[in-house]
Amino acid sequence: MKFSALREDLLNAVQIVQYSANAKGMMPILSGIKIESEDGGLVFHTTDLESYTITSCTANVEQGGVCVVNLKVLMDFLRDLKDEKVDVEVVGNEMVLQGQKTVFRLFTMPPEDFPNAPLVNVPVLEELESRIFIPAVQKVSRAASKDEKRPTLLGILLEIEEDGIHMVSTDSYRLAIRRISEGYKTLEKGQYIIPSSAMVNLARVAGKVERINVYRDENGGQVKFDVGGSSHIIRLIEGKFPKYGQFIPESLEKTLEVDKDEMLGAIKRASLISSTVRLRINTDGVTMVSESREIGEGKENIAAVYSGEEMDIAFNSRFLEDGITSIDGEKVVFGISEPLKPGIIREKDGDDFMYIIMPIRL
Repeated sequence: MKFSALREDLLNAVQIVQYSANAKGMMPILSGIKIESEDGGLVFHTTDLESYTITSCTANVEQGGVCVVNLKVLMDFLRDLKDEKVDVEVVGNEMVLQGQKTVFRLFTMPPEDFPNAPLVNVPVLEELESRIFIPAVQKVSRAASKDEKRPTLLGILLEIEEDGIHMVSTDSYRLAIRRISEGYKTLEKGQYIIPSSAMVNLARVAGKVERINVYRDENGGQVKFDVGGSSHIIRLIEGKFPKYGQFIPESLEKTLEVDKDEMLGAIKRASLISSTVRLRINTDGVTMVSESREIGEGKENIAAVYSGEEMDIAFNSRFLEDGITSIDGEKVVFGISEPLKPGIIREKDGDDFMYIIMPIRL
C-alpha cells in the first residue's frame, strides 16, 4: 500500500472517526483505525463494537491495500506535523509516514482482525437539517443519566411520529423534551433509544453538513446517521424508555420570568458554596441563597417578573444551570406551582423545548 495526501485531509478524516475507537479496551485492534484504498482516495474505519464510523478523503494512491494502525498516535502525529503533504507506504508490518524532514514508522495490526461494518440500510428519516438536529442533541443530552445501573436512561429517546419528532432524556431528577416539527422527511415511524454519548459525538462532527439521513437495520438493533461523506452506526440501548408524558405537569399556577445571563451568573456563584440553591420568590424578584456549614453563605438578588404568592423552592445548582443553559434567547420562563412539585423551564417565545426539574426538599 502506497499513497500521498494532504496532511489536512488526512487529519480531518481521522478526527471524524476518532470517537468510535476504543483505546482502553481489552482488544488492541479496537484502538486502531483501518485504512483502505479505493478509486481516487482512502476509506477510514473505526469501531468500539458499540459504534462504527466510516469516512473518506481524497489521496493519490499509487498502490492499493489495507492496513490498521493506532489511531491516537496517527492523529497526534498528523496534528503536530507542519508539512502540507504526507507520503505513506506500508512495508511489511510497518506504516512509514514521511514529510520533508520527518520519518515515522508505526507498527500495523492484522486488518483481518478488524470487525466488518454492520449493514444498516432501512431508511427512517431523510434530509434532517443539522441546524435543527445538532442544537436539539445539545439541549436534550444534558438531562441524560450517567448511571450505568439504569441503562435505558443513558440514552436519548428518538421518537418519530406522523406529527413530529420528539427527542427525550431523563435521569429521573430532570426531564428534557425537544419537539421537532420541520426540517425533515419521515419515511418510517419508530422509537429508538440511542446512547447519549454517541449522539453528542455525532453532533460534534455534523456541524459542517446541511442535512442528515437516518437508517435502521433489519432487526431494529442499530441506527445509522449519514453525515455528508461519513456514516455513523450506533448500537441501540435495549429496553423500554419511561412513559415520560406522565411526568409533565398538567398545570402550573405561577410563572417567573428572569434574564438568562443574570440567572446563570448567580447560579454559578451560588454553587461555589453549595450544590443546593434556594430561590426566594416574590413580586419584588428572586433572592438566590446558598449555605454551607463548612464554607459560608451567599445571597444574590435577581430582577424578575412574577405574579403570585411568595414561595421558597430549592434545586440542585447543576441541574438548574443545565436547564437554563439549554434555553435560547435572553429571557427564561419558570413555571412553578408548589415547593415540592416539579417546575418547568422553557423559552419565552416558543414551546418546542421544555426542561422539567424536580425540587429539593428544604
